[in-house]
Amino acid sequence: MAVRDRKELESLIKVAAGDPEVPIGLARKMVPTQGNIEDFAYGLVSGMVMGNFIAQFTSRNGRQPDRDETAEILTIMMVRMPRLRLSIMKALNMR
Repeated sequence: MAVRDRKELESLIKVAAGDPEVPIGLARKMVPTQGNIEDFAYGLVSGMVMGNFIAQFTSRNGRQPDRDETAEILTIMMVRMPRLRLSIMKALNMR
């Protein structure tokens, strides 16, 4: 994966972590009564970040990420996403 793509994904995660109120608000409206709002918001925003990145990648490269690029995307997500979970917990006053 190109450095540009890596930086773009990291930037999307950083922006999402900087403003967790949108996914939390959506989660509050959508979460089942027996669900956990923190987990739901985290899953929601994770999917939003991943979907946004892959759409931009596909638009820019004319193809979806290959196997190696997908592995790199998932590695970056695994390393960077705990920051997002912490921002959600903080916003929910759980930390």
